[in-house]
Amino acid sequence: MQSNAWIKDFVERLTSVEGNFEIFASLFLKYEQQFVFGIKDSKEWIEEYGERKAAFSAIGGRMEEDTADIMQFLKSSAMQDIGSDINILDSPYTYLDYQHRLKKIPINLVRGEIRPQMITIIQKAKYASTPNTLIFSYAASTKSKPDSLQYSALFLAKEAVLVKMFKKKKTVQELKKDGAVFEERIKIPDNLYLYPSGSINSLLRFLSYEVF
Repeated sequence: MQSNAWIKDFVERLTSVEGNFEIFASLFLKYEQQFVFGIKDSKEWIEEYGERKAAFSAIGGRMEEDTADIMQFLKSSAMQDIGSDINILDSPYTYLDYQHRLKKIPINLVRGEIRPQMITIIQKAKYASTPNTLIFSYAASTKSKPDSLQYSALFLAKEAVLVKMFKKKKTVQELKKDGAVFEERIKIPDNLYLYPSGSINSLLRFLSYEVF
């Protein structure tokens, strides 16, 4: 069983400096060499300056305080959201994304624990009443084709496609031309712009070698 003891210790230390956090866990999941992401429901799409935009995110979700096993939480999330059995991979290094800067950090974990690839800190807006966000992201793979059970669609893309999205917005049509694949539960417009949310910004920074 994957203990959460080191995560709780990490959160407590960070909370004493940065204030309260909501804790999330996510997957940098690959299927046949493509990363798998979920596109938010159409009611959450926004229109800005005449452009329609939708966020895409990693598979996972918010962890409750009584979550006993982060590995089981992520496996259950993957099965519920995309119907896939996953294999969570140990990462040789853990990176911290803090204030839009990505650094390799030393974390002494309990022997036998699977290490996250990324820890993302998202600070709340100044004077906002909402807590900060802390995301633990793990590398993972699946052999079963994912399905968009809980999303409007799934967005599957190789590393080269994602690197093109770093600091540059892309439409669905442009991403399709680059080789991305969409598993649609509802029809996704070709002129819809996709933008990364949560830990995906950290992943794009990592894939683009923006590590300090």
